[in-house]
Amino acid sequence: MNQNVQGRRDDRFFQATRAALIDIEERLTGLPLEDRYAGAYGVLRGYFETLLTNFAECFSPEQIGEIRIVLDQLDNITGENYDMPEAARRKRDQLAQALREMEEPS
Repeated sequence: MNQNVQGRRDDRFFQATRAALIDIEERLTGLPLEDRYAGAYGVLRGYFETLLTNFAECFSPEQIGEIRIVLDQLDNITGENYDMPEAARRKRDQLAQALREMEEPS
């Protein structure tokens, strides 16, 4: 891999990590302890979404689909998908169920 490309990739990774750490320090440390879990989840999710977007080429389309399903299920369980149409929510739940029931590929 070209050193220049690798350098840009390393910089994007570093910038995402730095932004998450700043968010933790500036936003979460001031929260009451009982509110930190929700805030931490938001920071972690944002960090992961950024990494997924910036490094999508490292994943196969199937892996990205599976990651999206896991993130969607987290949105569902935390109520973050409140503005998602019910039909879309049901479809995503069906996809998650199908993955849970699949046998491990050999």
